[in-house]
Amino acid sequence: MKVVTPKEMAVMDRHAIAAGTSSIELMERTGHACAEIIKEDLDADAQIIILCGPGNNGGDGLVIARSLIEDGYTVHLFLTAAETKLSADSRTSLKRLEEKNILVHTLLEDSDFEDLGLIMKSATHIIDAIFGTGLVEKELPENYHRIFDMVNNFEKEKIAIDIPSGLRGDLGLTIGNAIFADRTIVIQNYKTGCLLNDGPDYAGDTVLIDIGLDENSIPNEKYYTQEIDLKFPQKRKKNTHKYDYGSVVVIAGSKGMSGAGILSIEGALKSGGGLVTCYVPHDIYIPVVARAPAEALIKTYDCNITSDDIKNDRKKVVLIGPGIGRAKNYSFILEHLLESSLPVVIDADGIHHLAVVGDALKESKTPVVITPHFGEFSKLIDVPREDILKDPIGYGQKFATEYQVVLVLKGYRTMVFGTNGEIWFNSTGNPGMATGGSGDVLAGMIAGIAGQNVDLFEAARAGVFYHGKAGDYYAEKFGQSTLTAHSIVGCLKYVLK
Repeated sequence: MKVVTPKEMAVMDRHAIAAGTSSIELMERTGHACAEIIKEDLDADAQIIILCGPGNNGGDGLVIARSLIEDGYTVHLFLTAAETKLSADSRTSLKRLEEKNILVHTLLEDSDFEDLGLIMKSATHIIDAIFGTGLVEKELPENYHRIFDMVNNFEKEKIAIDIPSGLRGDLGLTIGNAIFADRTIVIQNYKTGCLLNDGPDYAGDTVLIDIGLDENSIPNEKYYTQEIDLKFPQKRKKNTHKYDYGSVVVIAGSKGMSGAGILSIEGALKSGGGLVTCYVPHDIYIPVVARAPAEALIKTYDCNITSDDIKNDRKKVVLIGPGIGRAKNYSFILEHLLESSLPVVIDADGIHHLAVVGDALKESKTPVVITPHFGEFSKLIDVPREDILKDPIGYGQKFATEYQVVLVLKGYRTMVFGTNGEIWFNSTGNPGMATGGSGDVLAGMIAGIAGQNVDLFEAARAGVFYHGKAGDYYAEKFGQSTLTAHSIVGCLKYVLK
């Protein structure tokens, strides 16, 4: 399933219209499909407020109102702009309402807001159809701030159509104020604004409706990961041995952060890695051996020279970075790994040290996955985090294609960037996973999957998806508050089937 920007969605609309579907028919489809979703949650005595803006998002709201009224529900309809300001299709939808003698309020005068406040006291639902996804960075008139504040103070269910009003459909940033929806009914395809930055918090739970547009009518390489898209896990052959499923080398840990390596080991083993060898500094060898899974091999290395053991290990993939710290210089090991032909996963403090050998990364032909969060990515490319948040897709694509690496840019909807410009937004995970060690497990999983003869880009997508799915499994059973990195590891057996 593709993820689109508002501009791309508009092009999809135009292609549908050019192919013979009128714009008003698209509005009718949208409104009736949204109404069907809304009705699933309504009691017979529901009192519904629908707020409609001047554009086609407001027109969708007018169709929703007509559909609900025709089914016997009580609807209070408010326009946030004068009728003369409505789009052509919205005026058509309004006329169809007026033909049925349906009362339409406006929100223009103080008395109108007083009427809205009185109705809100007995209302059970508010439908936000004020602004669509095309909102751009500009100052909103004061009356919209007043509307948004009133809606956000409403204690019962708030449902947004396509995207919460006040939220930019491209970046997921607000333009000073926005509606916090409990649910958002997304039209046809997820918009980037629902997935980036503050988008997920404002959108709440999301449900997708299909209005018959062709997502392949536009050139677009942004996707929303679903399990059917993944090529892992694969059925195992009977006549195999542990090396067929990857010998993974993990270079991790330092004094005070010995647990990072252990979590990475567990992530690699539980995602199916055949053999995992973890190299740790001499001063933490004993505590790591005491706590590490019995299935793993624990060895030591000197970070100033590349160990002969690491050179000669029968390995298929190397993970470097979890918990190695920043006090020592790891550039020599990184340069050695980037000169080889083995896949390398670079995580956590490894990304910090990578900045020192950026030229080596650019010249390397080694398959590489880098797994930064936004702060780490900001330091790696020397661009302020605030600037990246304003164009995360652009910065991510540029880095992945310029350096020819797979970039896993971690967040609530983690993005996996391929070397050809392809982007996959992850669809799993929850806020409980924002906990220490979660990223170490993910890095281990990606390495463990890659070791099973899985393409590095595929390994990154699968690792991110099942990492999130394991966290979701735990959260559904026990809640988010008690979720730890070990919880994720423990739940992999339920989701990796």
